[in-house]
This record gives sequence, C-alpha cells and structure tokens, in this order.
Amino acid sequence: MLRGIVVQGDGFGRGLGYPTANLNVHPTEVKFAVGVYAAEAVLRDSVYYGALVINDNPWKVEVYFINYTGPDFYGEEIRVSPIQKVSQLEHYDSVDELKEKIAIDVRLVNEFFAERTARKK
Repeated sequence: MLRGIVVQGDGFGRGLGYPTANLNVHPTEVKFAVGVYAAEAVLRDSVYYGALVINDNPWKVEVYFINYTGPDFYGEEIRVSPIQKVSQLEHYDSVDELKEKIAIDVRLVNEFFAERTARKK
C-alpha cells in the first residue's frame, strides 16, 4: 500500500480530461515497478477504483479516480493499493497518442474491476 498527501501537480492530466491526485511519496517508499496499475484508493473513508501511475522519469506517483466527481482534495491523505499492473509506461510523440493510451489504460482498469466483481458473485 502507498500512503501520501495529495499535492498540486502540473495539471497536465486534467487538461487531457483525466485529473489525477499526485502523491508526495518518496521513491524509497514505493516497492512496485514503473507502470500503470488497477488500484483501490481510500479517500475520506470511502474506497474508489483508480488507475495508478508510477513513473520514474520524472518521479511521480498519481492516481486517476474512476467516476469521482467530488471536490479537489489537495492536502488530504489517501491510501492506494496497487492490485494488478495493466500496462507499461511508454513515450508518445503527440498528445493525441497519449490520450488514446490513457483511454486504453482506463478501459483496462475498468475491465479488471468488472471481472473481479463478476467473480465475487
């Protein structure tokens, strides 16, 4: 599990339609490989599904909360549990290619949680 305070990022994800919560987590605290993960995040005692990104160039840990429509939560602590890696990080030459990759990653995360929910029934 990762735990950190949400800090202001550069707003790039928000500009692409995928606002993320950027965590102030030190690299030595992260025991997961770089990549995109299906994750559960706890905010204000509520659990949300999310796409967790761990990037080492530059160092960044951020979570896109799927279907979250509440207010910003800068300065609050969240706990994030990576459950399954869904993809690798890749470099893209255009913003459109990056947006397409993010959409695919979010779809993969949604599919992971849908399948997990179906197995529990």
